[in-house]
Amino acid sequence: MSELDFDMQAAWLRRFSADAQSNLGAFARRLKEAMPELVSIQEKKGFFAKTGTITGVTIELGENRYRLELAGGRLQASIGMVVRGITLNTKTMDPAEWFARLAQETANASAHAQSLSASLQQFMAS
Repeated sequence: MSELDFDMQAAWLRRFSADAQSNLGAFARRLKEAMPELVSIQEKKGFFAKTGTITGVTIELGENRYRLELAGGRLQASIGMVVRGITLNTKTMDPAEWFARLAQETANASAHAQSLSASLQQFMAS
């Protein structure tokens, strides 16, 4: 693990430790804005409530389903392997490791998308 990964994990954990509920909500909404088709937000609503409390977020990246939820005031993180809509296995892990893996996978997806975009632009310019 690089020093940058460690520093990023530590920053995320400090942030979530301060106020897990509101930070989970802010994190989930930011992910949904960035990747609306890949992110779903789980909410808990009271019977007469107009708005709900965000209890979790799920990110679908390739064959991985990243899930972060708040249960009993603590963050719980897992990554499931999904093939053709069927979850084959789910691994529960430390939230710090979860954040690092999500960051790495989104960076890889972003690099792939940029490469594809450059290839398309080159093709169109020819």
